[in-house]
Amino acid sequence: MGTDMRNEKSTRTDAPTVWRLRPGLEKKFAKGHPWVFSNDLDQSPKGHPPGGMVELRDSRDQFLGFGYGNPSTLISFRLLSRTPVVNLEELLRQKFSDATKARNLTGMDRFSHRMIFGEADGLPGIIVDRYLIDGGERQVFVVQSSTAGSDQLLPAVTNALREFPHRDLAFRGRGSTIDAKIIKAQDSSARAMEGLTKLPREVMESGTFDGRRATIQVQLGESANSELAVEYDVDFIDGQKTGFFLDQRMNVRLSWPSIATIAKEKAATRSKLKVLDLFCYVGQWSVQIAACAKKVGAETDILLADASAPALELAAHNARRAGGNVTAKKMDILAEIGQLPVGGYDVVVCDPPAFIKKKKDHPTGRAAYVKLNREAIKRVAPGGLFVSCSCSGLLTDEEFVEVLADAKRLSGRDILWVAHGGHGEDHPSRSEFPQGRYLKGWVGIVI
Repeated sequence: MGTDMRNEKSTRTDAPTVWRLRPGLEKKFAKGHPWVFSNDLDQSPKGHPPGGMVELRDSRDQFLGFGYGNPSTLISFRLLSRTPVVNLEELLRQKFSDATKARNLTGMDRFSHRMIFGEADGLPGIIVDRYLIDGGERQVFVVQSSTAGSDQLLPAVTNALREFPHRDLAFRGRGSTIDAKIIKAQDSSARAMEGLTKLPREVMESGTFDGRRATIQVQLGESANSELAVEYDVDFIDGQKTGFFLDQRMNVRLSWPSIATIAKEKAATRSKLKVLDLFCYVGQWSVQIAACAKKVGAETDILLADASAPALELAAHNARRAGGNVTAKKMDILAEIGQLPVGGYDVVVCDPPAFIKKKKDHPTGRAAYVKLNREAIKRVAPGGLFVSCSCSGLLTDEEFVEVLADAKRLSGRDILWVAHGGHGEDHPSRSEFPQGRYLKGWVGIVI
């Protein structure tokens, strides 16, 4: 790997631009963080094509890493490899293989899951969500790119997906070829920070179904080893993110025992489990709660609340299929939550979008989290369950705990927190990269 073979043709990389760190900063980079900021470089990165490949060296001209650069952002360099790279597609195939093995070891590959998670899997700016349909006989790979460098990598990423060895089901003992679709998504809000525009989604590879709307299988939240699935209709083209939020797997699982206990009590008294699902999107939480209640013989009344009419339509369909009695309400939740009955629900789920997307949003975003959680807590019946989540990466877990403490105090209620979660096993993290841990989840009993 140390031999310079950049002049060879075929699929080998073109000679990358060489950037050097300022003297003394190689120890900082050696600690493992995959980013280098512009003020860490010994020269201006101006003039480098956004997303172009870069070889990073120390002040003594020793190789440190291979990645891509952007001269127009504070994060100038994002790491792809700490060893020299002569064949980019071979590097991507290896990263896909490593990521797949990790999902296989945790059992996450049995159902729809996040297959590639940016820096955690060594592919900064790239998300690949793998959706299983009809038990995996049909699949959709949604590839999301959020940086200039990941845009440059997209052709190689899609090629690696086309050659992905587990696209057939031989490893499950079936041996049949699957019907697969690849969808390219370059519409993340994070693209603005890279100076990139949002682009329409593009179907790179078509199977025998249109891919706009399909029914996916997601693991039942009962346990990490559950072999059962629940179903969701999702929209891969016009839906949010990649069509679904796969990151709530752990939080659902942590909530399941308490939901099951409350549902059993309702079944014993022949009363209904009342659920308020705030920012429901396509009904992730309500489907799981309805499935849980149905399993123990309880009937469920669910109020779905969201600002998106198309999302509510899908959520209502999904929750009804799971066995819930559903009312869907299109509303501005922050402004209108006060209209909902105080103490009216046995389970309240508060899972909003990120209120803090930039540092300047922090004060107003934090205030919004406090207000929302204060009012949501008030809607929980005594002895009921409250689930609160935040996906704002710029709000630390410690800060979110303070938000919940403020909201609890202002609500006039008391809460015993019984579980603390985050994103699931298909969203791995690296200890040297805390920015990759964005999702916070808390489960509590309201007194």
